[in-house]
Amino acid sequence: MMKHGMATVLMVAAAFTAVSAQAKKPAAAGAMTYDLTITTDGTAYTGKMDLAVKAGKVTGAMQVVQPTEITGKAAGTVKGGEMLLDFPYLMVQRKCEGQIAMNIKMPAKTGPASGTVSIIGCGRDAGNKLTGKVELTPAKK
Repeated sequence: MMKHGMATVLMVAAAFTAVSAQAKKPAAAGAMTYDLTITTDGTAYTGKMDLAVKAGKVTGAMQVVQPTEITGKAAGTVKGGEMLLDFPYLMVQRKCEGQIAMNIKMPAKTGPASGTVSIIGCGRDAGNKLTGKVELTPAKK
């Protein structure tokens, strides 16, 4: 009896673990996933951005995956079709941090958006900041 009871407990625990592993954190209400490209000094950095807008405030996450991993919790504002983001980032492999600012012109209807980017940190200060372009394209579901 003890073996049967223990086997049942283990099977239930295994099933719960499998279901938990499959469950993903749902995106915030009104969140949109974008394919992200940041181009600076002739190099394209690509990944995803999840952005949610509520009462003019923007929150979300940035995940650059190529050519190196860069993460950040997006924050900023949107007003009159202009999204201004300014948030800290982490270059994972180099283990260094910095600040990224984006000024993005958002289209009236859902579609591609583009703008400028300014980056400091990881060896760069305001005197030699990295500048370039940012493009957001709604990700295909």
